[in-house]
Amino acid sequence: MATVAILCNPVRAEARRLLDEVEPWLASEGHETRVLLLPDADRGSGRVPGGDLSGADLSGADLAVSLGGDGTFLRMVPLAYAASVPVLGVNFGRLGYLLEVEPSRLRHALARALAGQVTVEERTALAVTVDGALEPAAGDDRSLSEGGPAGGRWWVAVNEMVVEKTVPGHMVHLETAVDGEPVLTYHADGVLVATPTGSTAYNLSAGGPLVSTRLKVMVLTPVAPHLTIDRSLVLPAEQVFSITVSGGRPAVLVVDGREVGRLSPGVRVECRVAPHPVRFVSLGERGFPALLRRTLSLDGHAEH
Repeated sequence: MATVAILCNPVRAEARRLLDEVEPWLASEGHETRVLLLPDADRGSGRVPGGDLSGADLSGADLAVSLGGDGTFLRMVPLAYAASVPVLGVNFGRLGYLLEVEPSRLRHALARALAGQVTVEERTALAVTVDGALEPAAGDDRSLSEGGPAGGRWWVAVNEMVVEKTVPGHMVHLETAVDGEPVLTYHADGVLVATPTGSTAYNLSAGGPLVSTRLKVMVLTPVAPHLTIDRSLVLPAEQVFSITVSGGRPAVLVVDGREVGRLSPGVRVECRVAPHPVRFVSLGERGFPALLRRTLSLDGHAEH
């Protein structure tokens, strides 16, 4: 018997219907289901609903399943990471860069996963820490308190972390360093650090490179820099990249698309490859070339 943890976004009616179908099926196969629901307070807003999942614990689960879009999957990642549980993403979203399984094939995917007939890909994740005062944003706290690089509070990112401006029409001043040695000071909309998985997301939009998900690196890309280099920097897993807010304007820290909190001038954000990878369940049907075709719409049409 296996324990399957399922995070469902009830704003998507089709996701809730699939949950209602697959839960009794898993029980009939002798498996236990642990269901987490995203609150639907933001129904109709066009956003993944907010809610507090910080108390959720996936310890003891054998498989984590996300029913929703990329946003729902990213809500599951910190929970699964903390419990070292592999994640299977079901795509109800528009693009689903992180998701391999279509809703109609969920039972097939679950049967294979629970029989051990899938590949568990180890994807590089980022460990993000803040040195200084952080004014937290509203909503659930997705930080982790154990297993971090410095033994304190930290955030795990599977796509990217971004330090960006808060004042419309004005740049933010960001001093960067590698292993404590100064590199460049950016006057820009922001600076992002992406994983190879996240290289097809915000990093790509900002002009950064596409990176194979098999690599264990960090990709630094400035966002709309002014009068300075606009090229990306690729760093190996052993190095630590830091961003310090300078000048007189605050910045905001965003991890995997969610605002973590506001940073005052003088606060430093450190980013490094996380101690352990995020584990993705893959059916082995989509390699990196297929991801590139999908991301860049090279098949002649955009997938929706």
